Amino acid sequence: MTRSLENSPPLRLMTLCLMYLAQGMPFGFVTGTLAAYLASQGYSIAEVAGVTFMAQLPWTFKFIWGPVIDRFDFAQHALGRRRPWILLAQSMMVITLGLILFLPELSKGITTLVWIIAIHNVFASLQDVSVDALAVDLLPEKERGKANGFMRAASYLGSIIGGSVMGVITAKHGLHLAISLQVGIMLLVMCAPLFLRERAGERLFPWQPLDPKTLVPQLSLKATASFASIRKSMNTAFSLKSTRLAALLAIGVLAGTTLLSSVSKILILGNLKWSMEEYSIWITGFGYFFALGGSLLGGVLADLFTARRVAGAATVTLGMVWIGFALLEPQWGNRSMIIGYAFAEQFCIGVMTVSLYAIFMGVSWPAIAATQFTAYMALLNLSLTSGTKLASWMGGAPDFGQIYLVAGVVQVGFLMLIRWIDVSETRRVLGDQDTDASPLSPVAK
Repeated sequence: MTRSLENSPPLRLMTLCLMYLAQGMPFGFVTGTLAAYLASQGYSIAEVAGVTFMAQLPWTFKFIWGPVIDRFDFAQHALGRRRPWILLAQSMMVITLGLILFLPELSKGITTLVWIIAIHNVFASLQDVSVDALAVDLLPEKERGKANGFMRAASYLGSIIGGSVMGVITAKHGLHLAISLQVGIMLLVMCAPLFLRERAGERLFPWQPLDPKTLVPQLSLKATASFASIRKSMNTAFSLKSTRLAALLAIGVLAGTTLLSSVSKILILGNLKWSMEEYSIWITGFGYFFALGGSLLGGVLADLFTARRVAGAATVTLGMVWIGFALLEPQWGNRSMIIGYAFAEQFCIGVMTVSLYAIFMGVSWPAIAATQFTAYMALLNLSLTSGTKLASWMGGAPDFGQIYLVAGVVQVGFLMLIRWIDVSETRRVLGDQDTDASPLSPVAK
């Protein structure tokens, strides 16, 4: 009998990380390597931007997948609730990426390329929602922090492979080899969901008989019997204090990061006269690795001290970093101080983001995991967008010190929301699954 993800923490973590690697790699390739390749071949800014835009657009609407995945979960067929969706998405990601190999010269097929990339990312977003739902279903509270840290790190790693490693390969050996290698890697990654069961007693393939000696936990379909049922279940989930507070937290907690990201570019490149190369190396280069390290450490700390405590500590520390930076305005001409600030900020953001994901997983009801968790992710995207919008209102000559100071104070204030969230309330009140859960009937064979 093949080991299941439910009863094997190492397999569970490995599978989740591989899925995130598979999402990050093609996205990094399209927005990094492919965009740079097209630019080097003389394509216009509009054409290159169009490719990048079509890679990003499907992710804006990924919340649509949540109700679909919850409504049609395949549990009654003993194939796993989320596994068939993951396999479908991964298969289509491989196929669409491979289709690029059969295009004629890109100069004659740029429109087709754009649509292939768009369709690829439709399925990548489907996989993202499916994997998140699987994580909510199977991760116990003590593993959520570490798992989110490693999953986020795996996504970073995938982006590095797709955007940097494949860029070098493309420069030396051509675009086709880079794409072929990615197709091969993704096929290997797909072996994890293909040959591993979600729960003991489930079948790997539809034509296999169900082992009569085992009983597969049958998730009640009451909560997801129809789209109306899913809407009713969402109302039930958000009737709880903690789920509503978590939604309020998601709406605002990341706004300061994108606000100051936009502001800092004007400050550092414009007012402080850094070169683009210096900014790229120190702020977006090494700073990126501090965010990666923060993600890994934040996941481990969240499991040791609870996600709520770590999120609260990281949020306060991030706010204090911004406040401290504002108070040190006379020292902004010191480049070592700017670099230290950037590293500290990115590290705190990495820790905070991972622990927030663990909180949102904790307050999500597994019966509608895809829908509810994706709703929180959509609210986080709204938070990021609102920060960018705020930055556009700063005017031509903003008071940088005051902006950092106010952003820091507001960020510290989010601690009050985090403290009031009871991460275990949803499962304690509503249960791990719908209340009518029962063993799978032999009819499912």
